Amino acid sequence: MILTRAAAALSLCVPASFGCRTTGSDAKSNSFDNSSAPESIQQQTANALPPPWVQLGPEGAVLVKVLTTASTCPSLSVDAATLAMTPRSTPTADFSVLVCQATLPAGTKSASLNGANLTLPQANPHKILVVGDTGCEIKEDKGKVKVQNCNNPKKWAWAQVAATAAAEHPDLIIHVGDYHYREVACPDDDPKCSGAAVGDQWASWQQDFFTPAAPLLSAAPWIFIRGNHELCTRAGKGWFYFLDPRPHPGACREDTLPYQVAVGNHSVAVIDSANDANVKASLNKIAPPTDAILWLALHRPFLTPGIDDEPTGSIPTLPTALQASGKVGAVIAGHSHLLSLNTFTNGAPPELISGNGGTTLEKSHLINEAVSGVLTEPGYSATQYYDYGYLTFEQTSQTGEWSVVAHDRSSAPIFQCTLQEGLGVSTRLDCKAAP
Repeated sequence: MILTRAAAALSLCVPASFGCRTTGSDAKSNSFDNSSAPESIQQQTANALPPPWVQLGPEGAVLVKVLTTASTCPSLSVDAATLAMTPRSTPTADFSVLVCQATLPAGTKSASLNGANLTLPQANPHKILVVGDTGCEIKEDKGKVKVQNCNNPKKWAWAQVAATAAAEHPDLIIHVGDYHYREVACPDDDPKCSGAAVGDQWASWQQDFFTPAAPLLSAAPWIFIRGNHELCTRAGKGWFYFLDPRPHPGACREDTLPYQVAVGNHSVAVIDSANDANVKASLNKIAPPTDAILWLALHRPFLTPGIDDEPTGSIPTLPTALQASGKVGAVIAGHSHLLSLNTFTNGAPPELISGNGGTTLEKSHLINEAVSGVLTEPGYSATQYYDYGYLTFEQTSQTGEWSVVAHDRSSAPIFQCTLQEGLGVSTRLDCKAAP
């Protein structure tokens, strides 16, 4: 997705006092040292399998999944008892690995697989990590193949972002969608993508997501959100085979129902926005909790004017049931390939876009080649960062205050924000450049 706005319409505020970053050698955002970078994903062991992971699903479900080349599934050790894992679906020629899963009983205190302990959900997560749009882009665009440099970890930073984010020791990870970008064959003469597997199959999912994500997969429980790259016409089969939290539907579905996950004193509504027409229908199905703050988590932003370039229907808005002050604390999204923390003058909750996890980035609209600054437009303002990284939410009080930090790929803070929210109170987001 490309953010398009006429330059004449931009009102930019990027004063020196704001701490704007540039693309110069002294910029924090470019402190990446190629000598210590992980080797190219294509050069890593083709048979490597990721560690097991824990993910959250509808109705309080806590799932454990693992990939194996064996013909049968292993068993978990759960609170000193044995719990058998079962196949999620039958392997095929395209998806040759077996996906095994088990739903943990409520109240599980400990779980392990082959002697390795699994990280289980916390009742009140203290630190939440958000990342998205992580795959390496090889796609056809206007009759030409558009190629990201998948063999240069500086140009495709997902492996470093995942390793750095794992060192944050989060309690919960939210991936806002778009895992798979290897859609067409790499041109024969292009070294940027030589060795890349393509199409909706295990080998490309392995290269694009699972191998670089390995250190982060086991760091904390996950909420996986479906992106438009996981449409049925793109990588939808892989989405349902690997990541969807519900029973395998047997065939790819264009859309799925929203569900809510209890996260401390919040309820996270997970929305399938692969098909953009499903956003409005999903919002209308969400029943706001009476005793918890609601966060809306989806791939496509919808509050920021003009940000979705693929609308097939009317642009969705918050339904009446979600419009009252304090009903929705925040909207968490991706889709735009940048970090953008957006606040509005009409009382809408802030929309936090974390779409800078690895894929081709948006071109900076900021002056003097800056990669961070503030965009001001009628009705809203956006604190933006045009380089790779991730977002963390860290609870600073039990009364509804969070420290929200935008990190670069090496974990350095770019922006430090305070998110103040509460039931019946409009959310306030205040950001400043990191010192």
